[in-house]
Amino acid sequence: MTYPTLLGAAGWDRPEWAVAFYPGEMPEEWRLTYYSTQFHCVFLPADTWLKTTADDFAAWAADTHEQFVFLLEGASPGDLPPRLAGRAIGLARDDPRLLWFDRDTSLKSLAGQITGHTEVTYLLSSDGDLGQIERVRTLLELLGR
Repeated sequence: MTYPTLLGAAGWDRPEWAVAFYPGEMPEEWRLTYYSTQFHCVFLPADTWLKTTADDFAAWAADTHEQFVFLLEGASPGDLPPRLAGRAIGLARDDPRLLWFDRDTSLKSLAGQITGHTEVTYLLSSDGDLGQIERVRTLLELLGR
């Protein structure tokens, strides 16, 4: 049985992506919507999501498609924002469902990790290197994920 592998990154608002990833003069408030058209999930560190308001969570839910997943570091089930009901998961940074990669990660090694997983896997770029993200996206296609 093949389990889904959801591609994402740690955060969507990276300064280096302002020109390299996001189209032209896209307003900052549209970035999450665009990000969600290119990725399946986003990992948010506790220091980011814990200072977010209920109105922000509602906007995030409205700005993303219903299958998009917010991975909230350290959140217990009772901590999950009601506005993201069914779309947020609390995970530790070292949760075995998370596979982290960066610009130096071996794709061969990563392929072995992906195929060895027996549940939904969240494949996350830790450094936001767009070139490596595209190589990993191609790897997922080749693996039929």
